[in-house]
Amino acid sequence: MAAANSLFALLILLLLGVLIYGPWQGVCTDYARQIMFEKRDAIFDLAREGKLSFQSREYREIRSLLEKSIRFAHEATLPNLVVILGVFLWRREKIEKPALLTTIDGIKDAETRKRVLELVNQALNALVLMTILKSPTALILLAVALIPLLALLMIARVARRCLRFALACSRQLMQFEAERVGSAADALVG
Repeated sequence: MAAANSLFALLILLLLGVLIYGPWQGVCTDYARQIMFEKRDAIFDLAREGKLSFQSREYREIRSLLEKSIRFAHEATLPNLVVILGVFLWRREKIEKPALLTTIDGIKDAETRKRVLELVNQALNALVLMTILKSPTALILLAVALIPLLALLMIARVARRCLRFALACSRQLMQFEAERVGSAADALVG
């Protein structure tokens, strides 16, 4: 029986590995690319509404640089991100502002600049999230960290409900007692 359980556990681990290194990678990449396409299209809509010019250097560069990010999504991995970050920290180099963000700074209208920056940040957030979720190590760490966190959140929610109930009962009891004591004092005076 123990051998069958071990074989079953091994089979499950193998299937999980195939899932994580197979379709899961594509799902994560496709999700991030879809979000980035939507944000790029939203910037196109801003230009169509006249808030940006299709001929402006900023519009053309922002679109081009977002498209580079969309293509990069296939290559982005957590180990690459960690290594690049490590090199920057080890060399103590100042991380310069990427061309995409510098280009956004060149948009004259403050409201449009703010909206484009929001859209670009949402696109880049999807890229970062995808990079983390594609990593089996990150998935394991998230699972290990999330289980206790979810348990704590559930305990906190139950405790808060209990405290609210106790407070509501206490308020009613205090008012009831105040009314009872007030009635007895009134009866003694009269």
